This record gives sequence, structure tokens and C-alpha cells, in this order.
Amino acid sequence: MINQSASFKMNPILKKETLYHYRYLLAFFAIAVVYFFNMLVDIMDIDAAQYASIAREMWETGGFLEVKQRGVDYLDKPPMLFWLSSLSLGLFGLSNFAYKFPAVLVIILGIYSTYRFALMYYDRKKAIYAALILATTQALFLVTNDIRTDGILTGFVIFSVWQLSRFLRDQKLKYLVLGAIGIAAAMMSKGPIGIVLVAFALGGDFILKREWKSIFKWEWIFLLLIILLLLLPMTYGLYTQYDLHPEKEVYGLVGPSGVKFFYWTQSFGRITGDSSWKNDAGFFFFFHSILWDFQPWIFFLIPAIFLRFRKLIRSKLMIDQKDEYMSFSAFILGFLALSASGFKLPHYIFPLFPFAAIIVGDYIGSLVDSKANRRLSRFQFGFMHLFFLISFLSFIFFFEPASFLLPFLIFVLYFLFIYLFKYSKTMGDKIILPTTAAIFAFGLVTSSYFYPNLLSFQAESIVGKKIAAEQVPKDMFYSYRAHANCLDFYSDRIVEFVDASTAAGLKKGTLIFTDQIGMEELSSPEGPGYKIISSYDDYNVTGLSFEFLLKDRRKELLEKKYLLEKI
Repeated sequence: MINQSASFKMNPILKKETLYHYRYLLAFFAIAVVYFFNMLVDIMDIDAAQYASIAREMWETGGFLEVKQRGVDYLDKPPMLFWLSSLSLGLFGLSNFAYKFPAVLVIILGIYSTYRFALMYYDRKKAIYAALILATTQALFLVTNDIRTDGILTGFVIFSVWQLSRFLRDQKLKYLVLGAIGIAAAMMSKGPIGIVLVAFALGGDFILKREWKSIFKWEWIFLLLIILLLLLPMTYGLYTQYDLHPEKEVYGLVGPSGVKFFYWTQSFGRITGDSSWKNDAGFFFFFHSILWDFQPWIFFLIPAIFLRFRKLIRSKLMIDQKDEYMSFSAFILGFLALSASGFKLPHYIFPLFPFAAIIVGDYIGSLVDSKANRRLSRFQFGFMHLFFLISFLSFIFFFEPASFLLPFLIFVLYFLFIYLFKYSKTMGDKIILPTTAAIFAFGLVTSSYFYPNLLSFQAESIVGKKIAAEQVPKDMFYSYRAHANCLDFYSDRIVEFVDASTAAGLKKGTLIFTDQIGMEELSSPEGPGYKIISSYDDYNVTGLSFEFLLKDRRKELLEKKYLLEKI
């Protein structure tokens, strides 16, 4: 009886030690849950829905070498995202999950590659920290929901750097081939930036270590040949779609060379001025945008970069052979190059985040228990309260929770957050684990509550799903004065536009999606004879404003969209 009692008393301790042993695995599992919910969220207009509709059309037409949207030449992004998503749509059917799944897999590959690359130069804990830091950035939470080319570019670039680093260490040809595959995939994701970032990583490290022989290795010629071979399908498609047809006019460009556009104009042309794509973003644009996109780790990135710079200056720009400066070179040189571009959007720097995560992981993993570092951990702990505060305020002021379950779960996670800060055994864990718990709670709120509620005001998605579910024939559904890319995607067709005179001649029972003015024109007594069968609240969710989020003010900003039927 005594032994049984002792065994019973030990069980809670054993369970506690088991949870502690698997703490990092549990953290990654928690982040995976957020990614999974993100894949179920409706696709947002404009960009992601445009890419989704292109992928759907590509699978339907089988035109894998010529990228088109609504049957018209599309000269903007390389085909990798469309290839991956169209194959997934063909395999799994039309759904949010099917469109997003391949891109999220590549992002997960990027997280794993970050861990494996860091493990080559740092201890296991720092490598885990780097992967966790990358996985929990707001950037990756965004691109596992709002799928863009930058997400897969991120995964392929760090995969390439990892493989080529293994080649340099082990001198095995298979790693060179894998690195070439990664670079080619990165270039087919977003152009030459895919190889430039890899060159920044390796080249910067070679120069700082004075490894001139590594720069001029003959194997790099073999690497380039493999890359060129893998790029042939995309290059051939561009050549036949554009270069063989000088009579074409695309985006105001007469007779554009598709090959030149992707290999020069779209990337380097934004720096040299050859590209017509320009916005008002100044040189310091990314200095501002990274303050949110690299949350919740931005306060560690700044000192981590400073310490790397200081070490470089003290060593007179010549580092030890054992030091890893690929991540530093890729991040700094990439950041400066992208800042010099004439056209900038916040997600353009996301491919630099694996390198930033490695730098921060090294920094946090090196922190010892001192008075200054305890203050730093307390500052981060206090700052992370804001994510819980935003979550709870959203339940009150933004959208009504569907049930009490999610607020209760966030409440429980808040106490876990406090527990992890109080009882974590090392300074690194005292920062990493509570921050991960807080960002997991915030990610659950955005993925399972905030975005689903927000996208309930994207009328085109709702109508498109209705049309597909009711299997409305293609010649019985049209659009008048109202259209978005997600309408094509969710209705599983290219929705044809009609004007008022054409609408008048359509047969009885035909459905038309339209806006307020279109409804008034088509359903008026003197109009072509349509009746309202459904109305929908609509809002441009990508142009989100704080005023719209406030449920007491939302009605003032809503527009109406309608589904009409010919009578």
C-alpha cells in the first residue's frame, strides 16, 4: 500500500517533467494548429484571390506553361505558386485548404531548413529557438493565411542555403544538386531574387572569411547549369507566350519580352529604373514595416544585429572560420537591396526572416542569467500582455464570439503564459516559451475568430460558394458592375461580365451578381425584369480600417451586393 501511494504521488511530477521534456515539440505543434486554421480561412481579395483563380483556371485549361487570368495573358508573377496550387486543387478539389496547402508545406520546409542550417553552426537549443522564432513571426502567420509568392520564396531560399552549406562542409554532390533545385524553385517563385539572396548569404560569408577559393570553385558552374536546366520549362513558356508574339500588348507594354521581364525588369529593373512599377515608399519603408512583421521578436533583432556589427568592427571585418555569417550577410545585404527598389510592399522582405531568426536565436540562446537580462525578459513579458489585451478587447468591441470556448481558452493560455515565465529554467526559455504561448493565443484568435468573421463581409466569396453548391450552370450566372477574383474561384468558373442590354436578353431564371446601382437598374419597373433573391453586406477587407472593426460603427461603412434573378 505504501509503494502504491508513493507511486500515485509521483505521477503528477512525472507528468510535469514529461511536459517539460517535450516543451519545444508542444510549441511547434501549437503553431501548426494556427497554420491549419489559417488554411481553412477564406481567400482574401485582391492578390491571394487572383492567384487562386489563376491556379484554378490553369488546372481547368491544362495551360501550365502559359500563365493566364480569365483567358488573358498574365505577366506579373512566375508560375511556381500557380503550378503547386493548381495541382493541389486537381488532387483535393476546390477549397481554401487545397489552394493554400502546397505553399504552407514549403513554408514548413523553410522552418525545418532554418533549424537544420542553424544546427550546423550553433547548439541544438539555439537552432530550435531560431525555428520557433521564424514560425511565430507575424509574417508567417500572414503568409499561411493570405498566400503569396513571398511565402514559398522564403522556404526555397533558406532550403538552398542549408543544402549548399552542407555541400561546402561535406563536399557531397547531392547537396549541390538539392541546392540548385531550391534556387531554381525560388527563381520560379519570384524571379532572380531567389538566387541573389543565396549569393548574398554565401558570398558575404566567403568574403568576411577571405575564402577566395570557395568563391571560384568549379562546382558553381555545375550548379548554374543545373539551375538553367530546371528553368527551361518556365523560360520556354515565357518565350512562346510573349517573345514569339511581338504584336501582343500586356499591361501597357507593346511586344514585351517575357524572358527579359522575369529575368531582369521585374527584379533588377526596380532598382535601375527600367521597371515602370513604382510607388511612394521611401528607402526606410522596410525599417518601419518590419516593426510589425517580425513581431514578437523585433526588440531582440535590434540588439542582435548591433552585436554582430560590433563583432565585425572589432575583428576588422575578418571573422573566424568557425563563425557563421551567412545569415547576417543575407539579411543585411538583402535588406539594403530591397530598400533600394523603386516599388516596395511589406511582404517583400519576408524571405529575409529565416536569417533574422537565426541571428535572434543565437542572441537569445547566449543570454545568461544577469540583472540586465532579467530586465529584458521582464520587458518582453510585459509587452506580450498587449497581444492578450488585443484579443480580449476584440471579443468585446469587434465581433461577437460564436461561443464562450475561445475566450475561455485564451484565458487559460494567459495563465500558462504566466506559469512559463515564472518557472522556465533558463533565461532563453524564460523569453522563448512565454512569448510563444502568447503568440499562439493571438494566432488562435486571428485564425479561428477574427479572419473568419472579417471575411463574412466579402460578398463575392459567399455568392461564389452558393453558386457552386447549387451547381448553377455557367450560362445561368453572370456579373454586372460587381466582380472580384474570389467570385471566379469559389464559383469554379470564369464569371462572364454583362452590360444592361445583354442582361435584358438573358433567359428566365438567370442569376446576376451586382452592386447597389446595378440592382436599381436591373430591378426597376422599367428595367429588364430582375428580382432580388439575396442581399449581402460587403466590405473591402484588404482595405481594413479600425472604424470598420468597431461593431457599433460598422454599418456606416458597409456596402450592399445583390444576387438577382431574371423573371
